[in-house]
Amino acid sequence: MSYKIGVDLGGTKILVALADAGGKILISRKFPTRAADGLHNVMHYLTGSIEEVLSAGGVSRYELDGAGICVAGFFDTRFKTIVSSPNLPGWEGYPLEQELKERLRVPVLVENDASAAAYGEYLFGAGRGKRNMVNITLGTGIGGGIITEGRIYRGSGGFAGEIGHLIVLPQGPLCGCGRRGCLETLSSGTAIAREGRLLLETGGGTVLREIAGGCEELTASHVFQAAREGDEEAAAIINKAAYFLGLALAYVVNILNPEVITLSGGLSQTGEIFFEPVRRCLKETAIPPSGEMVSVVPAVLGEEAGVRGILSLLEQYLKEM
Repeated sequence: MSYKIGVDLGGTKILVALADAGGKILISRKFPTRAADGLHNVMHYLTGSIEEVLSAGGVSRYELDGAGICVAGFFDTRFKTIVSSPNLPGWEGYPLEQELKERLRVPVLVENDASAAAYGEYLFGAGRGKRNMVNITLGTGIGGGIITEGRIYRGSGGFAGEIGHLIVLPQGPLCGCGRRGCLETLSSGTAIAREGRLLLETGGGTVLREIAGGCEELTASHVFQAAREGDEEAAAIINKAAYFLGLALAYVVNILNPEVITLSGGLSQTGEIFFEPVRRCLKETAIPPSGEMVSVVPAVLGEEAGVRGILSLLEQYLKEM
C-alpha cells in the first residue's frame, strides 16, 4: 500500500497528516515550529515530525509516494523558493521544495498555505459545488486564496490572493510588510486586540476591563466577549474592523465576481456579531450584480483545510509526473 504526507508549516505549529492512497487522513499531529530557533533547526524539527507520524502509522519511508507542504509566506512558484515569510524569519530565498526532496527522497510539492486552504475548502468544505470562490484566513494576520473555474489562481509568480495587504486606510497603522493601512493592520485578530489595549489605556472599556482584568495579555476574544456583554466601545472596535474587511471584500468581489467567500481562522468563529457588519459593508460597497450574488460564510474544515488541500494537489502532481 502507498501513502502520502501533507504538512502545514506555520510560524507557531507544524501540522503533519498521513493519508492513504485514496487521500483519507489516517493520522494527524501537531508539533511546535519554534521558528525563533532558525531555519536549519526548523527543518530538522520538520523532518523529525514527518518521521514520527510515519512511525506512528507503521509506515516506512519506502511506502511513501510523496509529500506536500503548504507554507506561510510568499512562495515563488517559478523558482520554487521562499521569497519571504513574516512568520519564518531567515527563510528568504530558501529552496524548500528541493531541500525536502533531498531529505525525504520522495517527490515533494510546496504551495502557499492560503491557496492550499482555499483548495481544501473548495473540494471538501464550504466551497463544495462552487466553481469560483475566495477563502480568507483571519487570525494573527490575514491571508487569501483564490479558486477560479475550479483551479487555484496563483498569478504570474505565485503571489496572488494577498488580500491582507490591500491598503484600505492610507497612512493607517504600520504593517509588517513595511507599508501603512493594510487590511491586516485593521481587521486581523492582532489589530482588534491592539485597539482593545488602546481603549483600556485611554480609560475606556468598562466591561472589557472587567473581562480582561485577570489576564496577562488582552486578546481579540476579550473584545468580542465585552461587545456581547454590552460594551459599546468594544462593539465599535469590532464594527470598525468589520467595516474595513467588508470594504476589502467588495474590492475582491468587484474584480473576481466569486460565488462564495469563505472566512476561516480564529475570527471566523465569532458569529454574526462580526459577519453581519462585514456583509452589510460588502453589499453597500460592491457593484450590485456581483455584490448581490456572493455569499459570505464560515469555512468548515478548520486547521485541516491546508493539509487536505495540499494532499489533493499532491495527488494531481504525482499523476502528472
